[in-house]
Amino acid sequence: MPDVLHTFTAPVDAQDRARIVEDPAWLPAGAGPVTHRDGSPVPLAAFADLMANWADHRDAGRWSADRAESDRWLAPRVHWALRLTRAQAGDRQVWLWLALQCADYVRWRWDGDKGVTEDRWTGAVNKQAIARLWWGGELFRDGSDYRPVVRAFVRQDLPNSYLHRPFLRCRPLALALLEVAAPEGREEEVSADDVNDLARVVNLATAGAPPEAEVGYAADDVAGYVRWVRQTPQQPFGWDVLPDGPSCVDTTAEAMTAANGIARRCAGYARTTAEARCTRSSLRRRSSAADSTDLVEDRVGASPYAAPEHESTGPLRPEGIPR
Repeated sequence: MPDVLHTFTAPVDAQDRARIVEDPAWLPAGAGPVTHRDGSPVPLAAFADLMANWADHRDAGRWSADRAESDRWLAPRVHWALRLTRAQAGDRQVWLWLALQCADYVRWRWDGDKGVTEDRWTGAVNKQAIARLWWGGELFRDGSDYRPVVRAFVRQDLPNSYLHRPFLRCRPLALALLEVAAPEGREEEVSADDVNDLARVVNLATAGAPPEAEVGYAADDVAGYVRWVRQTPQQPFGWDVLPDGPSCVDTTAEAMTAANGIARRCAGYARTTAEARCTRSSLRRRSSAADSTDLVEDRVGASPYAAPEHESTGPLRPEGIPR
């Protein structure tokens, strides 16, 4: 793997892709390094060391029973090792170049009956093999604490159904939704249908009123994040130790209280909205009506997200926002 991150500025055909996989140092015409505003390149030494460590774990059979489990180990560490701004991480060609550098990982994680689908190389952030790990680390971290990222990747429904949605760029809301859809210690208790139904309702509720209208428009610590991005990551510990990420200032108590309110209100409408739209999840619930009361429903009522009896779900839209 080259020492610095690169991107493509021109289309890369199948022949060029195959050559890069065979010879990672080779660059087609139009390819070049990714640089920060001061002109410095993005170093890859830590990322290369991480992927070598991942390969050692793979060869030892760590994730042989369930390859998806590797996501929760890799996501926070990929984010820590790849020091990018969100603007740099929004370049799909960066992720294609990285995926070709890590073709062994992409094939191991995503090879199926029809091989690796194109979206694992060039797709959106919830599909592309490396981008989904980095963006999961960026959007679900609570400042320097990567533990919520680990929890988010316990449930594949969360990165698959949430990462590409604009509302998740609001970190307080991302963390609030994580608490609803994958409560700590009970990450797999809420069904996949309910996780996906919740995403649909939040998408509808925030379509005309962004969550910041209620959470507040607190800017992140941009200067601090840029300083962190420009630091060359040094790995003084083993990769099995969860690193500390960059700090943030947007998850204040007030912001989290408002975000939790949005998440609970949307959750209260998740199943009724699915029924009204006659989604596949609602049809599955109807077909299994005789034994549809799962462990979660037995505990909290008709919906796994139901608010306590003394607490109203309130209006779906943020308060004070005109219809």
